[in-house]
Amino acid sequence: MPPAGWLIPLLLLNATFFQATPLQTTTTFKVGAWGDDASRNNYGVEVSIETHTYDSAGNSFNYFWVGDDLSDGAFIQFGYALEPGVHCLRGEVSAGTLICSGPTEAIGNSDARWEWQYWPDFSKMGFYFGIGPSESAGLNNTFHEYAIFTNSQNTWSFLFENETVAQTPFPVSPSMDPALIVSEGSAGNSSQQLGPARFDALSYYDGSQWRMVDSLVSTSYCGISIACVANEYGATAVGPNSIIIGSGIPRWPDGTLLWTSQEERVDVQVHPGVQFFVTSLSTTQQYTDSADLVLPKGMFAYVSLPDTDSSTPGVLGWLGARDHFQGWEGSVVSGNLTAKILVDSNESITAVWTTDTTIPTAMLLITLVFAFGVAAITFAKRRSPKLALR
Repeated sequence: MPPAGWLIPLLLLNATFFQATPLQTTTTFKVGAWGDDASRNNYGVEVSIETHTYDSAGNSFNYFWVGDDLSDGAFIQFGYALEPGVHCLRGEVSAGTLICSGPTEAIGNSDARWEWQYWPDFSKMGFYFGIGPSESAGLNNTFHEYAIFTNSQNTWSFLFENETVAQTPFPVSPSMDPALIVSEGSAGNSSQQLGPARFDALSYYDGSQWRMVDSLVSTSYCGISIACVANEYGATAVGPNSIIIGSGIPRWPDGTLLWTSQEERVDVQVHPGVQFFVTSLSTTQQYTDSADLVLPKGMFAYVSLPDTDSSTPGVLGWLGARDHFQGWEGSVVSGNLTAKILVDSNESITAVWTTDTTIPTAMLLITLVFAFGVAAITFAKRRSPKLALR
């Protein structure tokens, strides 16, 4: 069994891929994909979503969106929804109470409208929202761009087909987690239709330019009052940076790689005879001495040593010399036992050690002293007869 220290990167990884996204005021099932780890710390996200209109059930919620967990504790999302009923088109929900600041309209069963939400604290049940006019998400089977982006006031704007349709008064904060795309439906009846909807070209703004993600990883979530095993919705890749999410789609375990633009090689050199662990996505592998890994682009790999101490190879080790870990060099420079590598190209990492020769040196000195003493006694014995004759 791996040592306890090895568990840290895996726990961090699990926290990343299985973190609960915010709930609506009613319990919902969510399924979709995270972008790659390179999309962390973004200042905006964008995706093309195919509008799929159908007669959704009354009092149901069907929502297809792109979003971000933000580093200030907020959550932001934008997409289109099918939500039949009479609804306020702009306002907030605070402590379970709706505060409407816009018009109220009856929304039909197949009326697809763009919708944004901003949660100041995604651990609490309060959020701001806006819903577009009738059929604002476009015609059935048409693709449309949804973007969340920083505006000149350093607050968030929501862009539909490159046109700003709404903005928040809240200050911009970089994302904490990767970019996220999700299909979300009312829980309690997993046979209810949810799309499916296709998402293409998930991208993120890194502060200077837009970049497309290089990998997509499956995720799903449901409310605490409904067993997640009842969530039958799925997500699967249908092309490069293109996935389809919702009803009738195969469901993969959380943390499964759905797509990557390419794989990169990671060369790890550690120490003769020393075991180490490599965690990528939701999988951990054990290796000895070295490893030549092939990993999806844009994802983190955690390389972990179990200990800072190892026997020195060769004769010195046989004599008791020990090697002590000093740190990592190469693609990552770190003094921690666990090195985190962003696999954005072919990478290499090497563990650096220093040799403690205290025990072999002491043994050598003892041996020399002993040898000198033996030699001195032998020499004295050889001279003794001559001294006696005098």
